[in-house]
Amino acid sequence: MLRDAKSLGVLVLNHVTPGDLGPLAPSDVLERLERYRADPLPAGSQRAPGTDHGDLHSHVAPGDAAATAVAVTAAFRILRAENIRSAAGAVQWLTDRVAASGRALHPGNVVALGGVISPALEAALRCSRESRLMPVARLRHRTGVGSTRPPTDRDDRTCVLPAGLWPEWALRLTPRHASGRHAAQRADELLAVACLLAGNITPIRAAVRLTGTTVSSHNVSTFLATLTRHPHGADVLHTLIVLADHLDAHGAPIDYVRRRALFTARPQFIDARAWLELRRWLRSHPGPDAVDAQRWLFHTLTGSPAHLAHPAIAPATPAQRQHYQRFRWRILPTEAELLHHTARTLLDEHGIDEPVQWAPQLPVHALRDLQLPGPDPYSISADRLHQAVPGSDFSVAQLARTLETTTAHVVHLLAQHPVDWSPPRFRRTQRTANRSAQWRLWYERDHLSLQAIADREDTSLAAIRLALLKNGTRLRPAGSHPGRPRRK
Repeated sequence: MLRDAKSLGVLVLNHVTPGDLGPLAPSDVLERLERYRADPLPAGSQRAPGTDHGDLHSHVAPGDAAATAVAVTAAFRILRAENIRSAAGAVQWLTDRVAASGRALHPGNVVALGGVISPALEAALRCSRESRLMPVARLRHRTGVGSTRPPTDRDDRTCVLPAGLWPEWALRLTPRHASGRHAAQRADELLAVACLLAGNITPIRAAVRLTGTTVSSHNVSTFLATLTRHPHGADVLHTLIVLADHLDAHGAPIDYVRRRALFTARPQFIDARAWLELRRWLRSHPGPDAVDAQRWLFHTLTGSPAHLAHPAIAPATPAQRQHYQRFRWRILPTEAELLHHTARTLLDEHGIDEPVQWAPQLPVHALRDLQLPGPDPYSISADRLHQAVPGSDFSVAQLARTLETTTAHVVHLLAQHPVDWSPPRFRRTQRTANRSAQWRLWYERDHLSLQAIADREDTSLAAIRLALLKNGTRLRPAGSHPGRPRRK
């Protein structure tokens, strides 16, 4: 406490103007202070004439009670602040005076302002310069959360970060124009790099390389500058810092570096014929190929946007990227089930005991009182979404109006919770696809007849027969199982 008081007092004696100190002391005390500041050193000082010591009051204790009283009073008005953010506001006028004197002032050298100081005062001095800092410095020094921790090497965070920030977090943190379009292209990748930079000394170029993305360091700097101009940009930076701290403290169940190494160069993830056969069962107009399914699997397994995949499947044009985004939210439940099963199988083949997908969940209080540019992805349940979707084809814009949210939110919800929007005939086919494995089990293991299965499932015997034949099941002659009479 005494070191902090001395350090602040030194700054007061060296840099403030008489007008700054008016509220602190009577005019006669301030006059004595100014006389002392004009020639602070006693006649017997060892300082050679003409020697430039820079901050004179860093070298000797005040020789006047008025100087001591004013310096200590000013210091304690700062030190008695309730928290670091309040202290930063209380000391800002003083650091502004230091900067106005021409002295270089940035978070990295703020400790040297007045000697050895406590971590709390160091954090308050850093935070007092927040509005003058480059956006990347605000992330590195974690000024948004009033942190007492200086930046260090946090490259190990790369393992728990995907190349594109998790969809629910990208939805919530991405600024958008009034039209609903992203304020920056590839915002999910830029947000992931920004999350790696929080509290980290790594250069931007190295952070880009470590996350596996292909954005440029200029893209990152421009995006961060856009954030600082956005009304909720400070809260976005705050959230990124809290998210980085959460990952540092709790880690993640997925090693994204390993997954990127395993799957980025892979040109195929699912058998195209099996996928197209399922699509013919489920849709009146199935897609011409399986490339979107390959992209979906790459995206899901690695957390990297589809354009970072192998060139054989990566969307190369805006039209292809748009087609893939449409595929993600138009996917049917049975298609999603097959893709998830395929992803799980691929992980098992490599001996990876991790969930297929994951996203961090912060405590409710961590984001309390923050205003973020995007909606809370969990504010609309899957049940409410499914109830709002009509029984056939639908418009995302109309669905967004029904749910009183944004189209980006609806697209995210549909991608996370697929809905069955197919026509009734294909919906029945979809149920058949879902149940055919169970029917085969009853037929082969429990030796139920086709008619018994049809009666149990309230469907036709022809539907059961066709499903089992398509599933590769070898049918028994009627009445061939011992004890079962032949049908007449």
